[in-house]
Amino acid sequence: MSRYQLLQEPVGLTLIKGDDRIDRSAIIAAIGKIVPVADLESFGNLGDQNKWFIIFKTNLSKMKFLELENLIVNEQTFAIHKPYREVKLIRLLNVPTAISDDYVRDITSKWGGTVINIECETLPRPYSNIKTFVRRVRIKFASHDAEQKVPLSIKIVGINVPVLLEGRLKVCYRCKESGLVKSECNKLKCQICYEIGHDDPACNKQRTYANVASASTTPLITPRIDVQVTRETPVVNKTQLKIK
Repeated sequence: MSRYQLLQEPVGLTLIKGDDRIDRSAIIAAIGKIVPVADLESFGNLGDQNKWFIIFKTNLSKMKFLELENLIVNEQTFAIHKPYREVKLIRLLNVPTAISDDYVRDITSKWGGTVINIECETLPRPYSNIKTFVRRVRIKFASHDAEQKVPLSIKIVGINVPVLLEGRLKVCYRCKESGLVKSECNKLKCQICYEIGHDDPACNKQRTYANVASASTTPLITPRIDVQVTRETPVVNKTQLKIK
């Protein structure tokens, strides 16, 4: 059993401001102002005096307590949070199976954690032996801050690959804002400069390569084809015409 599985039920309290001398009775009294003390089952730590865990008897009290960001205890401030899950699942979309796991490992190992394993996502039964173009990567992070190195998207051999990190807020890959996905995005796109956020026919911004590339999946540079224009009147074979 992992540490996270062991601590799935508790709520975490981390000291972020004030003296590091801990008064457990004062903490319990402060919690009692939010939820009934009778709803507390246990309270303790795992050796770190700045990190404490609370187990509630009822889920209702737990959810009510988690609605708060901080717990103020005299001159101290504790951050209220769920216990940190060290191993996170990252799903890489649009990755053909021809791209090796070692290639993916070289990229993801630079994201601030230790790569545990990499595998291709498969179709549901009865076709679970067929792989998809989704690569599942499990990475162990030391802290939530370490996860910040995980990008929103990457390029692999010219392919745009969205990076879906477990627990991260939804992110729109069109406007780069959180809380929504591309299919829900209603931001305007300028037809002059291709930037998201406005649509001005009189826009004087210069169109950039990056903006064009993000707006189109077609090649930006296409081969020039010389077309010869014939000015003569084409000859039509009358036998090919069907007159009704």
